[in-house]
Amino acid sequence: MQYQRLHIRVPATGEALLKVGDQVRIAASVINISAGGICITAPSHVLEDNEYHIEILTKEEGKIQFSGFPVYQTDTSVGIKITSIDKEDLKAIYRLVEGFQLTEEFIKHIDEHDILKDWLVDDAGNDLSVTFDTGSTKDE
Repeated sequence: MQYQRLHIRVPATGEALLKVGDQVRIAASVINISAGGICITAPSHVLEDNEYHIEILTKEEGKIQFSGFPVYQTDTSVGIKITSIDKEDLKAIYRLVEGFQLTEEFIKHIDEHDILKDWLVDDAGNDLSVTFDTGSTKDE
């Protein structure tokens, strides 16, 4: 089944450090971000199935920190799901997403990445039926 996202992801720039304890395991660049996770450039090796402490440094929001684990890895990218994040760091991610949504590039992004499709599924990945009918059968 195709993985569907609960949160919109948007392009982002910045540097990412993945740590286990105090030891930096990976230094990478951020590709995109959402309230549910990030996508970074892939290292030259396969990541271990660990929970990592992640620090990203963005121009707009400065340092954002959270814990997460890899959910996929390709030749070019790694997707990391957030497992624990401080309220202020989550707000910083929301500001990054909202800032992108206010740009003209956002409309192109919706079309190019078909992101509306990601929102119209339930937790199991099943398509949701969307209607504007109230479902009311009230007699008048």
